Amino acid sequence: MRLAVIMPLGERPGSGAESLRALGDLRRHGHCVIAVNGAAASIDGAIAGLADRVVYAPAGWSRQANAGSRAPEADLADALVFLPEGVHLPPRADRSIARALANSTSPWGRFDIGYARGPGLLRWPLGIAAMLANAISRLTGICTREQAIFVSRGAFLALEGFTPVNPRTHAVADAAADADFSRRARQLGRPIVLRDRALVPAPAQAAGPLLRAVWRRELWRLRIALGMAPLA
Repeated sequence: MRLAVIMPLGERPGSGAESLRALGDLRRHGHCVIAVNGAAASIDGAIAGLADRVVYAPAGWSRQANAGSRAPEADLADALVFLPEGVHLPPRADRSIARALANSTSPWGRFDIGYARGPGLLRWPLGIAAMLANAISRLTGICTREQAIFVSRGAFLALEGFTPVNPRTHAVADAAADADFSRRARQLGRPIVLRDRALVPAPAQAAGPLLRAVWRRELWRLRIALGMAPLA
């Protein structure tokens, strides 16, 4: 199974080098990496050399993810993986995805997450934050971008991709687009949950603010699942 890993990079000049470099093993195993950036003039040779294709599209997770899915390299892939900058896939993620899609009737899924430990942060609040995110996602069936959503290319085309949301006009554009995609994808099957953990960058907050922020996010996810916060 050939994967196309699509990484939206927003509009920050020169962003993404470290995250793209971490995908070198996947490229060496025959998978392709597609970077999407809104700042066309900022892509230099070093960044372009770390991806099989660089696509230019306006900022916004959903719009850039869709643009990446239309690249010629994505047309040759069996499944698409949407990976935010800074999030690292677990080792042998390609094998895990291929095995999961081959052994399930559902055409999409995501990874559990863990937080990288940052300076000054204790391990326990990061563990609680990850546990909450993974548990509420299981309960609601709503997956978010940091969980590295993967989907067969055929299913993604049938769903017509992510609903484009402009971050300048929607305060929680990325989360809303994720939730809307999850709602539509659940009509094809419950998300496959891989226990291998994608590693998310350490949040900047101290333990108290971090846990409050995570709880607010997960409460919002629950509200969406209950139909109380539809996509605007």
